[in-house]
Amino acid sequence: MHISELLHKRILVAEKEHGYGTSKIVKEIKILEVSPSGNWVKVMNDHGNKYWVHYSAITPIEVLAAINKDKPA
Repeated sequence: MHISELLHKRILVAEKEHGYGTSKIVKEIKILEVSPSGNWVKVMNDHGNKYWVHYSAITPIEVLAAINKDKPA
């Protein structure tokens, strides 16, 4: 799946933990913007922090359903 297909979607990604280990953790992010070159992606994590990462740092696992705030859960 191309990164532009994930724009404005919530996704689960595998992210390497800091350090020298090979283990990965699963995080939820939302893709907010893709740079004109397509090399950089602006994401928002589940804490609301927004930041740019290189597209190669994003390993999508699954696309999550959109949250509809008008309907109760």
